[in-house]
Amino acid sequence: MLSRFLKINGEMRRANNQTLADLRKDTADHFLFTEPFYQVIPAVEAQFADVRTYLYHGKKVDQQVHLGFDLADKSHMVVPAANGGRVVFAEMLGIYGNCIVIDHGAGLQSIYGHMSEFSVKKGDMVKRGQQIGRSGQTGMAGGDHLHYSMQVDGVQVNPVEWWDAHWLRDRIWSKLK
Repeated sequence: MLSRFLKINGEMRRANNQTLADLRKDTADHFLFTEPFYQVIPAVEAQFADVRTYLYHGKKVDQQVHLGFDLADKSHMVVPAANGGRVVFAEMLGIYGNCIVIDHGAGLQSIYGHMSEFSVKKGDMVKRGQQIGRSGQTGMAGGDHLHYSMQVDGVQVNPVEWWDAHWLRDRIWSKLK
């Protein structure tokens, strides 16, 4: 059991993150959004970059960095798109379970994991706030929630900045003018 867990939590996690990073190649050459992103579910259960230590019989056997926010409120919550874009991935992805990735253009993508169902498919254009599915506990989820993350050119980043209209205006829009 331990060797299986370590293989899933280590090797599969790295392979799944590489799959997500490779989606950077499937991006529009311009931004597909004009408004700030918003936190799709307000209740935060886990933060970006939490360090998780895994124990077995009281001894540390593994440690991983959590590359997203775990957002939860109630079972099978409606999950809206955090912003406009194009669905570039909507399928099962190992530890992330049922996973959707939305491309927002210029290498910026949002990631939604552990979903119980999809309301969109690869290739669909979505609007900010549009329902894309429902939360769940697929993959390595310990309970019903949404794993939410963002990536810039394949590198997962803290979504908090993208939720901040002031930061977006000062750090992104002002640089493009």
